[in-house]
Amino acid sequence: MARERRLKVKGEAAYYHIISRTVGGEFYLGDVEKEKLVSIIQRFSKLFLVDVIGYCVMSNHFHLLVKVNPGEKLSDKELLKRVKADGGVMQALIHDPELLRSRLADISEYIRYIKQVFSRWYNRIHNRSGYFWGDRFKSVWIESGEALLACLAYIDLNPVRAEMVEKPEEYRFSSIGYRVQARNRYKVLSWEGLPITNKHKTLVLYRAYLYQNGGLMVNGKKGRIAPEIVKEAVRTGFGLDVGDALRYRVRHFSDGLVIGSKGFIREAYGTFGGTIICKKSRGAYPVGTGPGIYSLRRLTG
Repeated sequence: MARERRLKVKGEAAYYHIISRTVGGEFYLGDVEKEKLVSIIQRFSKLFLVDVIGYCVMSNHFHLLVKVNPGEKLSDKELLKRVKADGGVMQALIHDPELLRSRLADISEYIRYIKQVFSRWYNRIHNRSGYFWGDRFKSVWIESGEALLACLAYIDLNPVRAEMVEKPEEYRFSSIGYRVQARNRYKVLSWEGLPITNKHKTLVLYRAYLYQNGGLMVNGKKGRIAPEIVKEAVRTGFGLDVGDALRYRVRHFSDGLVIGSKGFIREAYGTFGGTIICKKSRGAYPVGTGPGIYSLRRLTG
């Protein structure tokens, strides 16, 4: 049976909701794997002509909500700058700007590289061979505005619906987790296309929408934001106080792999570099809970 052709908008920006699952629906993705997948998504979103609106990496699948921009958006010089900054998969095309432009504006190519690079990493780390991902990824063309907002909320509420967390921002492998816990460091995520016009209160307005939707019971299932949590969020105006922000930063002490001074971090690289620590991941990142305290791994969510 012939495969169904994908809807790909040509010559103009378009929004897509992407879903991809592991082979057989196996729960292959633990915290380390989820973090790696998020970092790969971030890498290729800088290379491709893609703006990430939202994401959520679960134990056996991931969601992506993206805006794919037309290839004409960038000049040849800007395209080559992206390729050189990445230093990887598209180097062979630097002498063919038109083909390069076409590839970098293709949603299928974007997802293919994300999945391919991750599966190779996973198989190498786990001494495994064979397929990691199941069937072709699913893509849905989404209209900007209310439909895009509803889709983003659906994605960010996945961990709540699965009863993994009580509040959506507690799940660090999601876009709401990144916006709250990491304060959208490096501007990884975009609000573009969403019907939220107050740029100074965008996160507050989105959390209000998210909690109102997350508090609803879906198909009789238990997975929802508890009424008392919604009530407290309403009372505080859906903002986050200093205590909330500090509490989310403290997660580094359980998720950062190695915590300490810069010297201690360097010692860890010397001891474990190339084994459980990837040599390319070198860096000491401030934890934010006190001066001179660093994490070996920059947490992505």
